[in-house]
Amino acid sequence: MVWGQIFENSLPSGKRLKILDVGTGAGFLALLFAEMGHNVTGIDLSAGMLEKAKHNADNMGLEIDFFHGDAENLPFEDGSFDLVTNKFLLWTLQQPSFAVREWKRVLKPGGMVFAIDGDWFDPRPSRRVKRTLSEWTEKFVKKNSNASIFKHHYGPIRSSLPLYEKISPENASLLFSETGFVNTSVNPLLEVQKFKKNRQSLPQRILGNNSIFLISGQKKLE
Repeated sequence: MVWGQIFENSLPSGKRLKILDVGTGAGFLALLFAEMGHNVTGIDLSAGMLEKAKHNADNMGLEIDFFHGDAENLPFEDGSFDLVTNKFLLWTLQQPSFAVREWKRVLKPGGMVFAIDGDWFDPRPSRRVKRTLSEWTEKFVKKNSNASIFKHHYGPIRSSLPLYEKISPENASLLFSETGFVNTSVNPLLEVQKFKKNRQSLPQRILGNNSIFLISGQKKLE
């Protein structure tokens, strides 16, 4: 799997890591890292999503500890994990800098953070036009489109989300650096985008997708 290859190339080989997946949702990353043989914990604010994650883990025969909790106030002791991960979470947070400090707190010295996100709100005119066309296409194809669900949940609270419409590799990397992470880097995830494009319909390829990226950082060694 393309995601597994990306993470295998970014982590020390042959070591079983203790990993926390923040905002685990249905457990995509938690399941992936558990399949890779790591000791995984997932946490999410939504009880409904946690039930889906538990169901998915059971179906796959994977042992993962799932907790109900807040990404900005983690119920774990300092230095508990080797790696903290999250996917499409940063832009949804009301206090992203506070959350990132929490992720650093629960990491062991030398531990890593991996945050996956996307340029959902690229301001360039060409991207705005494609987003609009994509939304109309989704509405035509299916009643409850991703775009309509997205706007329903986050539109009313957009003013309280600092990274809403401002998420970018540059802003995310700066956030990590300002919070004290070192060795920050950006992976444009070209392999993932190529994999997704090969599985898309012709209209989806024409309209294009938002680019996703992986921001990583390391907690300083004490």
